[in-house]
Amino acid sequence: MNVIVVNQNSKMLEQLDIDIIKKIDGQYSVSELLSKFVNLYFEKLIIDVTAIENYKSPEVMADFAKRIDASRVILLLSGEPEVTSTPYLANLVRNGIYNFTRNIEGIKFLYGTPNTLDNVKYLLEENKVQNVAPAVSTGFVSPAPIPTGGSMPTPGVSTVQTPTMSGAGITYGLGNKKIIGLSNMTVHAGASTLTNMMVRQLNSHNIPAKGIEMSRQDLLYYRSDNLISCMNRIDLERALRDFKDIPAIIIDLNEFPEASKFCSDILYLVEPSFIRLTKCIKRNKNAFIEKKDEKIVLNMSFVSEDEVYDFEIETGVKVFENIPPINDRDTDSPEINRLLSKLGFNM
Repeated sequence: MNVIVVNQNSKMLEQLDIDIIKKIDGQYSVSELLSKFVNLYFEKLIIDVTAIENYKSPEVMADFAKRIDASRVILLLSGEPEVTSTPYLANLVRNGIYNFTRNIEGIKFLYGTPNTLDNVKYLLEENKVQNVAPAVSTGFVSPAPIPTGGSMPTPGVSTVQTPTMSGAGITYGLGNKKIIGLSNMTVHAGASTLTNMMVRQLNSHNIPAKGIEMSRQDLLYYRSDNLISCMNRIDLERALRDFKDIPAIIIDLNEFPEASKFCSDILYLVEPSFIRLTKCIKRNKNAFIEKKDEKIVLNMSFVSEDEVYDFEIETGVKVFENIPPINDRDTDSPEINRLLSKLGFNM
């Protein structure tokens, strides 16, 4: 049985489908909060960090960790910069709290697969680097630059130089490296599946590639060492550093806007069925107008090549690629080859 403590993020935690022995609502000092657990046995304590009074204070969080079995705690963080900064997270790790996330998918994952020190010790190392020579003032560690020259081009990758991309003071010299973002413009347009297919097909053509999914863990079901999930910007920066020698990275953005800043290209996926398009326009009547200069990909599309022109006239956008429903286990799909070729890969 589990205990849930909620405050500002109560609606998010309502989505959890687990056995709950006790639920506490509100904000409390550490002493007040812990007094509610006296003589109460629980498996996990899932706590909204905003339920702890003065939660932004490292001393308060250290006190909390020392007075409870931290191995049973899953901490739901707020999105505030102070709370997602490397020093704050390193303080949690230093005091034995290894399980923390910013979303419901992260909680579900950590509930079944809790972190160990090995999973989060990189935060301690990053914090040391930051304290010695802080590279930026945002609380995030500047990653090591990605090499742009001095070596032979990787086979299969276009040698066209990509402009340097930067995000919140963190600069990546991409050079020949391609970081492709996929964003579902209509709901369930297939970004996760397409990420897997693009990564697998690149690797099958001897072009090293990795896939990253933001904020969720759907890619884990493919059980591939080339696919990972990142829960926040810190996770993403660490992954990009780890993949600094990988020439192709595909990111399933999942409406995580910060990740788009690291992409050299973004594909906006549209499932062009009547229902999906109607819902998209109802949600934002200017959806296609706002994306008229972007790369639009019709995915899982029954639109014929002859009908693409009509779609472009009706929506005011230019279709970058039209991909029909395809076998997602095929490692040499001509449709995916064509898409990757348009993105500059030699397929």
